[in-house]
Amino acid sequence: MRSSDLAHLAGVTVRTLRHYHQLGLLDEPPRTPNGYREYSVHHLVRVLRIVRLASLGFRLGELAPMLDRDGKDTAEVLERLDDETAREIERLTERRALIAQLMAWNAAPDLPDAFAPHIALFAARLGDSTLARVDREQAILIGHLASPEVLDELAGLYARFSEPALLETSLTLTRRLADLDADAPDSVVEAIVADMVATYGDVIRALRDDEVSFDPRAVALLAEYSNDSLNEAQRRVVERVEAALDTASPA
Repeated sequence: MRSSDLAHLAGVTVRTLRHYHQLGLLDEPPRTPNGYREYSVHHLVRVLRIVRLASLGFRLGELAPMLDRDGKDTAEVLERLDDETAREIERLTERRALIAQLMAWNAAPDLPDAFAPHIALFAARLGDSTLARVDREQAILIGHLASPEVLDELAGLYARFSEPALLETSLTLTRRLADLDADAPDSVVEAIVADMVATYGDVIRALRDDEVSFDPRAVALLAEYSNDSLNEAQRRVVERVEAALDTASPA
């Protein structure tokens, strides 16, 4: 039979048969004088075995020795497969729980778990603003680059800013920063800086006093992102807030 006939009978594609050949799972039959491969019923049996084992969860890369053993070591093989399946079920259960949590938060699925509820809350209140996007993308960067200890600390920081006592003030300050024109006068910049330091100062200083180690590479990448995403006046605000927190003594 030709490859198309074999593929049809086995419920696979001709491309799949070629993949089996490449992996060494299926011997290539000789070609007929007109150039077609001529498969036998034995090839069909082999393909059916491959399809069956793959459907149970065995990886294609581990099938060759199993196919050649002709069913030997069945108990050991199935026990290992059962262990792997149990672990996969556990992973899928955890994934479903996380998806359910993201749905409850109405959070974007690309957000890090630690920040998702807080970023979603701010995004819902800020709407389609540039700083809402910046905040989200910075959180994605931090979620990938930061250590677990840093993530825990920053999640706590986001949680503080999301508390009712700080939320409205945080939203107001974010809107003021978002509306800041690139050529805003220094008096306007300084007013925002003063209000941000007064609002966030103690919370951020407490984080820094915990001696959590920030990876310099992550800091550099975040600074690069901030420089590319904010206008000149907004960058001045961020730089002056950071300078004020660096020089001021903890409250």
